[in-house]
Amino acid sequence: MELLIIRHGKAEQAGVVPGGDSARPLTEHGSHQFRKVAKWIAKHDAGPELILHSPLVRTTQTAQILQDALGLNDDACYAQPWLGFGLRLDSLISFVRSTTCERIAIVAHMPDVARCTSDLIGGGSITFKPGNAACIQFDSLIGIGQGSLKWHLSAPLFH
Repeated sequence: MELLIIRHGKAEQAGVVPGGDSARPLTEHGSHQFRKVAKWIAKHDAGPELILHSPLVRTTQTAQILQDALGLNDDACYAQPWLGFGLRLDSLISFVRSTTCERIAIVAHMPDVARCTSDLIGGGSITFKPGNAACIQFDSLIGIGQGSLKWHLSAPLFH
């Protein structure tokens, strides 16, 4: 089983759009940059069967870019409230264990994506700039310290 953990692409600064933090969309550069990350994922046959994302605008847009790049149906990409700020690892593990999917992607926020990745691979520090994606492989049941980092893409490398 593989879990892709993705930080949303670069978003507009707070205060630029009405609606507060939850309404901040991706910048044009953030969308463009993450499209390249999504194309890399598709090209390398690393795409998930299911994409879950935080309900905030910037994570929804990032998830839709990945969905489009992979040609997934709308029922394979949807929001989960528990992926908002303060993501609880037990909620993620419980959800993943309840599915039969072999590869799932989540699109969420810092510092949650870095903390979850570190916990799932048994420690260490990993940086997630906007649009970064990591793939964690589990040989058996998903759990804390049970995964190994298969790859990590740094979105800034995709100009």
